[in-house]
Parts: sequence; C-alpha cells; structure tokens
Amino acid sequence: MLYQEIEKKFGKSFYTRVDQGTTAEQKATFKNLTPEKVTATSLAGDSITAKLTNAPGNGASIGGLKVVSSGGWFAARPSGTENIYKIYAESFKSEEHLQKILNEASKIVDGALG
Repeated sequence: MLYQEIEKKFGKSFYTRVDQGTTAEQKATFKNLTPEKVTATSLAGDSITAKLTNAPGNGASIGGLKVVSSGGWFAARPSGTENIYKIYAESFKSEEHLQKILNEASKIVDGALG
C-alpha cells in the first residue's frame, strides 16, 4: 500500500539488473575508471547529468560507474567472482525506455573500459 502511494505521488519507475560478460583485463580496469572516460553525452535520448565513480555524499569509491540522466540511470560494477559486470538500470519513463538505457549502458561501459 505504501509503495502505491509513492507511485501515485512520484510516478512509476522501471528497474532491472543484467549481467554482461567481460574479460579479466576489462574487469580489472573498473578500478581505474574515471568520469572523464565516459564520452557519451546522452542516455536513451536524455542528456547525461552526472557521471560518477565516487559517491557524492562522502567521496568513497562506488567500485564502478554510474551514469545519470533526467529520465533514468544505470550503474555498472564488476563481479567479485566471475568475469562479468552487473548493470543496474532504472527508467522513470517506461519499460521500452529501460531497454534503451540497457542497450546504451553496455556500449558506454565497454567504451570507457577501452
């Protein structure tokens, strides 16, 4: 019931997590990621408003990358045990928009990892 009240007030969001295969070398590169390595300026049709590798509150490393736009966001972090990275994504618009975020997230992360 509380969640429905929140959705009424702020709107529905769409969220998912997927695993993306990577190499051990790329996985190690996550430690050296900086926001400047992200060259994209938009995410699923919306301008990117933030590229983060550190938490804004305390400056601590987030162990990956977070890219934010007005319409949604994604975060990518390497697995501690497998040669994969995990993409967490949320759209504030629709399921279709979420799929666009996911498609672009893989390309953005792969580009930043080199």
